[in-house]
Amino acid sequence: MSQNFDFIPDRLRSGLATMLTAYDYAQDSQSDPWQFAVELSDLMSIGTTLTDIRWLVRRGFAELARETTIPGDANRTFRPLALICIVADAGVVLTTVGAESIRSLLRSNRAHIPASASGLRDEPEGPQSLPSMVGPPAPSVLVVTPEWDAIHRELRFAGQVVKRYRVPARNQAAILDAFQEDGWPEFIDDPIPPDGNQDPKHRLSVTIKSLNRNQLLPLLRFHGNGNGLQVYWEAVPEE
Repeated sequence: MSQNFDFIPDRLRSGLATMLTAYDYAQDSQSDPWQFAVELSDLMSIGTTLTDIRWLVRRGFAELARETTIPGDANRTFRPLALICIVADAGVVLTTVGAESIRSLLRSNRAHIPASASGLRDEPEGPQSLPSMVGPPAPSVLVVTPEWDAIHRELRFAGQVVKRYRVPARNQAAILDAFQEDGWPEFIDDPIPPDGNQDPKHRLSVTIKSLNRNQLLPLLRFHGNGNGLQVYWEAVPEE
């Protein structure tokens, strides 16, 4: 059943104020807004939910991307991220339309924004409507992670077989076992046990390349972070 979204939940107000502050910092310093992207973990720690983020993105008020910055980079870097696969290191920025709408809300409802988040003085409580953001709620989107079936030696994603192993692949299996055991976090440390005089960094690099080869459906991509110590995974963006 659809309904008009004519109010802003209290839990979301601190997050909106935080995102607006980041947007204003970028404008003031004449910077790319992504240099001030707010970490998803920070937003969630002050009450914003994944449902809130999905709604903001669906309505065009915010954008979501995965941060790919590594130590030594001069600027923060991001990669587009589909809503179906929200990861812990995602960053969020407001669009121009979103910033204008949220600024209007905060100005008309200052009393509802925690002072620590908005920097605004308390005023008598008023209506919490947001006319410019009225519309049906976005449909629910599930967060999908891969699945490694060690018994059948199949790697699956979104109900489809990505890769099937006909012969043992010990190093690849070690990585997939570790991801599956940990619940498929953003990355894991190299789980491959030492093997004689082999260079572990080179061995990990070769194994990551092997994970990406011969996929029945190219739905997943594995990569390192440049230091040869971790393995990352990501869903391949839809074309």
